[in-house]
Amino acid sequence: MNNFWAICIGIEEYLHYQPLRGAENSAQALYRYFFAESNLPSDQLLLLTDTSPSPGKRSTYPNHNNILEWINDIPVNIEYCWFFFQGYGINYQGEDYLLPIDSNINTVTQTGIKVRSLFEKLQTRSKNLLVILDLQNPLKDGKLGQVTLKIAQKKGISLIFSCRSLFYRSINLEKSPLINVLTEGLRYYQNDLTLAKLDFYLREKLNPSEQSKFPAIALPIIISRYKTRHQPLFPKHQKQLVNNQAKYTPSFKIKKTSSHFPQKQSINTVILPKLPQPSFNPTLSLNIPTAKTPTAKTNIQPVVATASPPSTSKKSNKTPKKLWIIQDLLWIGAILGIIGVLWWMSLKIRQHLNKINYQSIQENQQILDYGKIRLNIQQASRFNEAISYARQIQPHTPLYKEAQNNINQWSQIILDIAQGRAILGDFQGAIAAVKLLPQDNKRLYELGQKRLKEWQSLSQKQENNQVFIEAALYLIQPN
Repeated sequence: MNNFWAICIGIEEYLHYQPLRGAENSAQALYRYFFAESNLPSDQLLLLTDTSPSPGKRSTYPNHNNILEWINDIPVNIEYCWFFFQGYGINYQGEDYLLPIDSNINTVTQTGIKVRSLFEKLQTRSKNLLVILDLQNPLKDGKLGQVTLKIAQKKGISLIFSCRSLFYRSINLEKSPLINVLTEGLRYYQNDLTLAKLDFYLREKLNPSEQSKFPAIALPIIISRYKTRHQPLFPKHQKQLVNNQAKYTPSFKIKKTSSHFPQKQSINTVILPKLPQPSFNPTLSLNIPTAKTPTAKTNIQPVVATASPPSTSKKSNKTPKKLWIIQDLLWIGAILGIIGVLWWMSLKIRQHLNKINYQSIQENQQILDYGKIRLNIQQASRFNEAISYARQIQPHTPLYKEAQNNINQWSQIILDIAQGRAILGDFQGAIAAVKLLPQDNKRLYELGQKRLKEWQSLSQKQENNQVFIEAALYLIQPN
């Protein structure tokens, strides 16, 4: 597999951020699979972690300069390339950045790696590029990922994107659940692995019913073009191609040995013997009445004269039957041929419709997944943003009913957040939340407008009472 490269980066002990547990083990697990199980040579693999050994004199410490230098040294025109990064990432001034170990939030443009530039560099190196990003946002603003997904979709880059929950940092795991499931899928499918199969495997293993095993882990989003979704993610082994060629070599030898037997070439020139002529035995005549046939005397000449017409009539009776049988067979063959053509056309139409339907399902599922990954139970704006994504799914398309159910559920959660803030006395926060309530559900929207008027009145009274309290406190004099 000389045409395959893999880069595995996992960062834990950041210099200016809190540590991320399990990132180094995740990168090592993926590197170990490629080296030990896929038998990739070490010069086609790169491991950059906090404690990774250096191949030669160059350092593999995952700081800003080392990561960019190693990426620039990747050969050009590689057929397959995998890039894995687990660590922090942020959105700054409308751009997504990956944060190396020495990055600083005050100098993101200088110490961070812009995702847009990274994708452009990697895409010039490989025709079939797969990027796997397992990120966490230290800013907790919910903006990370949107730009990355758009860039990958625009450039046609295959991307597996996971933005971990805010509570994930408190969970003590040896390595990322995404890498656990990914390596399991690699072992299961091996060289037959495609993005479609991997997508199915990840959904099967990281579904909501498995939250007891993987708490606070969001389902990763897979971005890819349809034509690359079913293409293999690994090149075929050269040994397998050699074995396949060896299987076909005996057939060519047999073909050559047939030239040593020239007598077999005369098969197509063999002259078949003539068919026997029909006999004119008078006793076979069916038109001679037995009552008029003399028993003692037989005259040969009259019998022969009368025997010839019946033979011709016998042929004339048989030939129409043969013609009818041939015509019936031709008609049956034509009908069967038409049926076969119609069946083939219907099969192609069904395959085309299934292809369009599957692509629509995948696109709509990615929209729903991206909306879900941005949810936060304490922020109404995140639910409003998720609703805006779910609205992109048009009627009469797959997953439309699921999208509408999610919109109603998320609208109810926005109203619940607003009411919870009002109970705590945060009327301004309640007003801000209820204003984000969409109009998709008329009942909830009308109820939200009613609560809005109540909370605006209570907020005004609260401000007035606060003025009275401050004035009263001003009148108090010590002693």
